[in-house]
Amino acid sequence: MQDHRPDHRGGQVQGLIKQIRRSRKEYRGSGTPTLFTTEDALAEMLLLEDGIGRPLYADEAALARTLRVKNIVTIPEMEGRKGAKGGDLVCLIVNLADYTVGADKGGAVSMFDDFDIDFNAQKYLIETRCSGALTIPFSAMAVEWAA
Repeated sequence: MQDHRPDHRGGQVQGLIKQIRRSRKEYRGSGTPTLFTTEDALAEMLLLEDGIGRPLYADEAALARTLRVKNIVTIPEMEGRKGAKGGDLVCLIVNLADYTVGADKGGAVSMFDDFDIDFNAQKYLIETRCSGALTIPFSAMAVEWAA
């Protein structure tokens, strides 16, 4: 199987981990954040080895402790996404307790129904509009490879 991703292995991945640890001082959110990343990025971080071939991180928990996050969650939808500066998005670091979800019009729910003659069935649609925002400034960090 061919690997079509750019080669960000070895020293670059180790440098990324060091930079995340250094940048953690910029995080202003509450509590310990969660790291959201792709399966590929997580695998590259877990595959790092020391000079004699032993893994640097035994498991995800060891890597999470090193990155000072509560846990690591893989998100398939992040594959191939670009960051704000044009580089490939590596991860997001955020505590979702700092994220507030709300709805306009007091959470109004609209319900529609219609008869579908093609399937001889009654169809229902329930719709609401939700929104959300970070309520604490600088409570999330987006990490990307240099463009």
